[in-house]
Amino acid sequence: MELILTLDVGTTSVKACLFDRRLRQTALTSREYALRTHGVCAEAEPQIYLDAAAQCILSLPAEARARVCAVALTTQGETLICMDRQGRALRPAIVWLDSRAEAQAARLAAVLDRQRFYERTGLPELSGALPLAKLLWLREREPEIWARTDKFLLLEDYLMLWLTGRAVTEKSLLTSTGYFDLQSDDYWDEALALAELDRTRLPQALACGSVVGPVLPELAETLGLPASACVVTGAMDQTAAALAAGCTRPGTLCETTGTAMVAAAFTAHPQFSEDHHVTIYRHAMPGAYLYLPISNTIGMSLRWFRDEFCRDLDGGYAALDRLAERVPPGAQGVTFLPYLAGCVDPEHLPEASGGFYGLRLSSTRAACVRAILEAAAFQLRDFLRMLSALGCTAQTVTSLGGGAGSPLWMQIKANVCHRPFRTLSTVQATSLGAAMLAAGALGWKLHDAEERSVYQPQAETTDAYEKAYAAYRRVYEALYLQKG
Repeated sequence: MELILTLDVGTTSVKACLFDRRLRQTALTSREYALRTHGVCAEAEPQIYLDAAAQCILSLPAEARARVCAVALTTQGETLICMDRQGRALRPAIVWLDSRAEAQAARLAAVLDRQRFYERTGLPELSGALPLAKLLWLREREPEIWARTDKFLLLEDYLMLWLTGRAVTEKSLLTSTGYFDLQSDDYWDEALALAELDRTRLPQALACGSVVGPVLPELAETLGLPASACVVTGAMDQTAAALAAGCTRPGTLCETTGTAMVAAAFTAHPQFSEDHHVTIYRHAMPGAYLYLPISNTIGMSLRWFRDEFCRDLDGGYAALDRLAERVPPGAQGVTFLPYLAGCVDPEHLPEASGGFYGLRLSSTRAACVRAILEAAAFQLRDFLRMLSALGCTAQTVTSLGGGAGSPLWMQIKANVCHRPFRTLSTVQATSLGAAMLAAGALGWKLHDAEERSVYQPQAETTDAYEKAYAAYRRVYEALYLQKG
């Protein structure tokens, strides 16, 4: 039986999955790693991604690895890696969360009209997190690295280079760079010229689901993969997840809660509205796009709270759920703002920070955990309002990512947003999306993911959540939307 191997390389972990011909997940391994953060900077040694990926693959059963016929990748966006002519990384990866290049972004924004930039790239703001701004920062602040760099790669590109020896990328991943043109479906030469970068220093841009080539023979032997196994371009993680969720036609909408929280709504004809600057990505499907409101750190906020304040608890995130279940809707008046790395939506507020409001002497860490879970639902409610204004409505939301594995969190979202939420038979939807692209490249028949659970809104919680949501909005608006 032939198998597809996927690598989902996220912000803090790598997951390797195996899928059979019916696209059923047959195995999963994962490895975590830590970022180096300082102020607005976030970096990682590129080798940690390769080491973690190799460890994940080698942890899979040897007999299963021997049946892999294709490898597909899906990764975070924006993470930038500088490579020399010998294929060696020249400095730590600048991770997507890193916003060190705000000054460079401001200078670029002064040249590129904001609405025109949005219409060309689908990105609401030219921020310091974008690779376009980071390239300018590198040229100005690290000229030696800039001069020695042969290829500027994103994370998926880096892994494909490791696997195949080819410097290639794919178009959904390029969408968040600031130098990919949605109108031409190619690199945007005007933006590259502003960074004084020739496109020859970037990887070849391929469609999602393209065969790149075989795994390098020596690496295949090391990893226990067949010499015939081919590597297929995947899609940026949120795009791959949307594909798996069936967000492939008008009226479909999903949300993914992992490190970040992202809502995704399908559109074939994106509106670049001046009133609603919602992020627009190229879909993994040609001629299709996704509206993508983003919350940078809601999942990371939960991990931060676990690591800093719940080290005595066994059971990981399930233990946090058990804490939160002790607290009624509304978190005993505690409100959490989840902006631990700025705010992207519903407004672009890069300097926003997180915090708890409404704490009293009686407040417990259980209330704080519940407030974090509820903050995700409040943000999602704002996202659904933004998408509705663009004509994207859906009666049911499909939930993906690690957050979909929490029945409590799912019920909170359904209650706050006043609509059903459903989960799939696998929480590894990002990996499933990559597997679907590989299956398409192999000519396999595609199968929709099976539904696991549906969470209906509970009327008895309406009053409590309306009050809590109103409190969340008051705090948010008082801190960030006051004029003058």
